[in-house]
Amino acid sequence: MPGRHRRPPAGEQAVLPADVDLRLRAITQGRTVIEEGVATLPGGRHLYAYRTLYRPDGSVDRLLERLAPGPSQPPGLPPAD
Repeated sequence: MPGRHRRPPAGEQAVLPADVDLRLRAITQGRTVIEEGVATLPGGRHLYAYRTLYRPDGSVDRLLERLAPGPSQPPGLPPAD
């Protein structure tokens, strides 16, 4: 009967699952991982662009910028109800 403790996976089995913490992914893969998008603050109406850089040394840079007022969707699309 095999024990509870096993060797860590190697080769193709060492691929990290998609839901692992991005900081851990940056450290283990040795490259900067970027998370970015557009969001609104709770109770707010203004759109903000955000970018988070997770670096291999464990540091994190967070950038937040308010977007100019205007339509929240590309022109030519019907408004969302």
